[in-house]
Amino acid sequence: MIIIPDANFIISSLIRKGKSLELFEDNDILGRIKFVAPEDLSIEVKRNIPLIIGKSDLLESEIVELLDKIESQIEFVPKQVFKKFLKKAIEVSPPNDFPYVALSLFLKSKGKNPTILSNDKELLNSLSKINVRGISIHDLLKELKLV
Repeated sequence: MIIIPDANFIISSLIRKGKSLELFEDNDILGRIKFVAPEDLSIEVKRNIPLIIGKSDLLESEIVELLDKIESQIEFVPKQVFKKFLKKAIEVSPPNDFPYVALSLFLKSKGKNPTILSNDKELLNSLSKINVRGISIHDLLKELKLV
């Protein structure tokens, strides 16, 4: 299973330290999911560390350690690799989400079947226009029998 997580999923995993984080812990052991993301995801999450600190009860050093563990499971793809799909992604997706959509289109062009993981309803609704699967965090956890 190839999953493209959006930044909000990673951020909420760090804030709540609940089932979302368990997904990464489970995957670290079982390796059921191949996480793939645009390289900008890491920059966006790190830019939000002050927000994460403010909303969680973790120290910055704990957040950085957890983020390192999460990022070690993600294959980051440079925008240059999927740039030919950016125009189409910009046309169909919400403004800040086009890199995830472009990456999914690139992977589909290579015969892969990626799923975008997000709780953003606007993003998930836009995916039907391009025949890309989207799934909410809760639905993925149910599918994997983690809830």
